[in-house]
Amino acid sequence: MATQTQAQDDHSEAMAISGPPAAAIEKEDSFQTQPSSMSEDPEEEEEEEEMSEELHQITLSANNNNTGTSLVEHEFVGEPVMFGEQAEREGCEEILAALTPSEKEKLADPNMPLRHFRAEKGKTDKAIKKIKATIAWREEFGMEKIKGGDEEMRKIVMKESETGKMYVRGYDEEGRAIIYMRPAKENTHVELDNMRDLVYHLERAIASTLRKSGKEKFNMIIDYDGFKLRNAPPLSTSKFTLNILQKHYPERLHRAYLCNPPLVFRTCWALIQPFVDPVTKEKIVFCHGKSGVEKMKERMDMDTIEVSVGGTGTNLREFDMQEYFDTPLNVTFDDPDIDSSK
Repeated sequence: MATQTQAQDDHSEAMAISGPPAAAIEKEDSFQTQPSSMSEDPEEEEEEEEMSEELHQITLSANNNNTGTSLVEHEFVGEPVMFGEQAEREGCEEILAALTPSEKEKLADPNMPLRHFRAEKGKTDKAIKKIKATIAWREEFGMEKIKGGDEEMRKIVMKESETGKMYVRGYDEEGRAIIYMRPAKENTHVELDNMRDLVYHLERAIASTLRKSGKEKFNMIIDYDGFKLRNAPPLSTSKFTLNILQKHYPERLHRAYLCNPPLVFRTCWALIQPFVDPVTKEKIVFCHGKSGVEKMKERMDMDTIEVSVGGTGTNLREFDMQEYFDTPLNVTFDDPDIDSSK
């Protein structure tokens, strides 16, 4: 399970593992089933209309940024410039020039070339090779079905999510969405479906972050409460996960917080570590006890973080799978931008 942060071990506590632009996903692409209840009470009708409009405004933004190829649309907003704006712009232009018209139409978003340019440290030849591979992978993997309303795919992802083993909830202090992962709640062992579930939540975190802050990265919080060796995925699944995160989502992971990993996790880590690239390792943070909470406090409002991982969000609601899938892809569970009381 890939993750990020400037990690730290038990002793030295240094370890590691694997604005305002609108969200790039349309409302109908969000695995949602809109409630259709009608009320005879005028006040209730008014509340329902307000809620509908609120959700509508949040998802309207999706229409603006799905297949464009112009870097001007984002004007390099979001994450900090790494190699100088002119160098990055010229690098992206070179990458775009190497893509076919069909490949350009299939870009995940206008800044996809920029992320590959940065991930390859400004080496455009490598970035071109990697972005072409990712464009092909997204099509082969069925990305549009995973993000969209394909009924079969919806059933698969909802089945994977029954136990609440993974969902997107809340944001860090800079507006990057957080993916919660709970390995102890693994409920299936079909590798391909596990990966479809992972990709759905990666896309949801990306879309929510873009809508919220215009940034491009997400966080992961991996809660190892109750984890036992029998919960560990096969090595092939761990490698598959790392391959997706490192090759097809470059410059997307901001931090990965591994909260209170048990002693048995060291066995899993020993097997996975050789496959984790150095850049990913630097983004992984091992959080143990009070010192771990202090690390999270550096970037998180702990009142918005679940208690199970050291947060103080005592009023946060329990995860509701149906509600989660009834809301747009660019909205997190219990999103602060949505008044759930309506």
